[in-house]
Amino acid sequence: MVALNYYQGMDRELTKEQLSETKEMRQPVVDKKQADDLVSLLDKMPVGVIHFEPSTGHIVWYNPYAELVFSNEDGFFNAELVKQVLAEQNDGNKNHRLFIDDRKYTSYLDDASGMFYFFDAAVETTDSLSNLDMKPVIGVISIDNYDDALDGRSDLDVTSLNSIIVSAISNFTKRYHIFYRRIDTDRFYFFTNYAVLKKLIEQKFPVLEEFKRITQENQLPLTLSMGISYGESHFDNIGQVALQNLNFALVRGGDQAIVKEDVEFAEAQYFGGGSASTIKRSRTRTRAMMTAISDKIRSSDRVFVVGHRNIDMDALGASVGMQLFASNVIDNAYVVYDDSQMNPDIVRAMLRLREDGKTQMLTLGQASLEITPNSLLIMVDHSKISLTLSKEFYQRFSEVVVIDHHRRDEDFPDNAAISFIESGASSASELVTELLQFQNGSNSLSRMQASILMAGMMLDTKNFTSSVTSRTFDVASYLRSKGSDSTIIQRILAVDYEEYRQVNELILAGKKVLPDVVVAAGAQGVVYSNVLASKAADTILAMNGISATFVVVCLPDGRVAVSARSQGDINVQRIMERMGGGGHFNLAACQVTGKTVAEVSTELIALIKENLITEEGNNE
Repeated sequence: MVALNYYQGMDRELTKEQLSETKEMRQPVVDKKQADDLVSLLDKMPVGVIHFEPSTGHIVWYNPYAELVFSNEDGFFNAELVKQVLAEQNDGNKNHRLFIDDRKYTSYLDDASGMFYFFDAAVETTDSLSNLDMKPVIGVISIDNYDDALDGRSDLDVTSLNSIIVSAISNFTKRYHIFYRRIDTDRFYFFTNYAVLKKLIEQKFPVLEEFKRITQENQLPLTLSMGISYGESHFDNIGQVALQNLNFALVRGGDQAIVKEDVEFAEAQYFGGGSASTIKRSRTRTRAMMTAISDKIRSSDRVFVVGHRNIDMDALGASVGMQLFASNVIDNAYVVYDDSQMNPDIVRAMLRLREDGKTQMLTLGQASLEITPNSLLIMVDHSKISLTLSKEFYQRFSEVVVIDHHRRDEDFPDNAAISFIESGASSASELVTELLQFQNGSNSLSRMQASILMAGMMLDTKNFTSSVTSRTFDVASYLRSKGSDSTIIQRILAVDYEEYRQVNELILAGKKVLPDVVVAAGAQGVVYSNVLASKAADTILAMNGISATFVVVCLPDGRVAVSARSQGDINVQRIMERMGGGGHFNLAACQVTGKTVAEVSTELIALIKENLITEEGNNE
């Protein structure tokens, strides 16, 4: 049904005489290849489409299905009957049942743009479906990691792989009586109504797990991502929201379905996400991002790079790297930090950077005085406005660039000119270092800058034991060639005695809420840093028989923070999102305002049990 998007943007010739009467319409929003595929798709699908002049009722174009339905006994298209139907449709509600030759159709009239749609509804009774159930639904399916799965395979193996994919999609659509078409090697479109979508939502989209099971049985590293939308507005709008939902699902790591109604301020529904991110990023994409970000920086007079609140070593490393990246394009590029919110390791790192003298740094107060209307903000290691260093500082920029390795969330900047989000990367420091590699600028990484970037990668990978890929080690090797010093890193990341005592205090407060899940809560009124909470969560997770850990602490500013870790079997990101946070499948966090540690712990435990016990029941 996304094909309607294309046909609402162009007219099709009926006769030479009628062609002169056709008015110019808006341009198609798909490329030529997609347009050619969708032309064929619309001609084959059991949906009638008629385009008419709104002012005169003159029929401009109709598809083969409409011709079949509205042909008279002599086989000619009955234009007068169509005009009569359109007149009846204009009387009252524009969502109507239509009877032609004793067959029943569900129809929708968009008289503003002169489009009339209808499809066969004879299998349903008039009283059995509500208006909600008949809302049109457009879905887009993408096969995650399809290109990677083809690497090194023979033509015969590729044919077999495609057969497995098409068979799985076909079985899914047949089961729910959904119309679909494959328009690319790794992409499918489907059309149905809300009654079917409601069943899928109630069943939590079992096709995601079924497809993953089939591909695993055939030793294929494939999963499904789905973007779905429904509504009463123009079909092109619904199709665009479906595509946006798919892109969102891919950015979040794939293996999930996202459903969102085509209305303003509608909330998205998330399903799946039951496996760690397997989306592999492309070096070509990284190189393209390097060029795009460089061009954006070149059009600015000053660049300010910020990490998230309570900055950690990965955010600092990424900030240092992007400041160097920007300084290779323009002179006025700065790392911005809040000197009132720095953990001991960050303080040590900042002192080292000042001694090095290669990184331009400003406090939040100093940077606020330097902003101009043409300044650019670069957000690293976060993509949520609520987590940024200072919301007031962020609001002073008309455009921002986002570079992050966490899955994208709802609270995303509306003014993001460029977003480089790769949930398959180990850390933001890794992404930024790759950008520097491709940039190959005149200003090269200093020994201290390389060490800070390496320290950021080590923090987020737990010393290269978690969330690493071959790309991670390639980047580490590059940093080592630039002088990254393990002695410097060790001194920066060294644990203070008091910090060590507090970490163990949190560990001893841990309690098993499920046989393999531990929740540790600090005492109310006792202040901890988010770094301490992260270290306590990592330490508990390393213990035998523990699949996931959650550490709840009170921060210096009065908020309550939760650090969540998983061995890879439990999606802690989904639980943290429910509490207003986010992150990765196996590494996530949230910060809550206006609640006590005890209240947050109680809410957290309820969510853990709701999510994990429900999942176990569904798996059985």
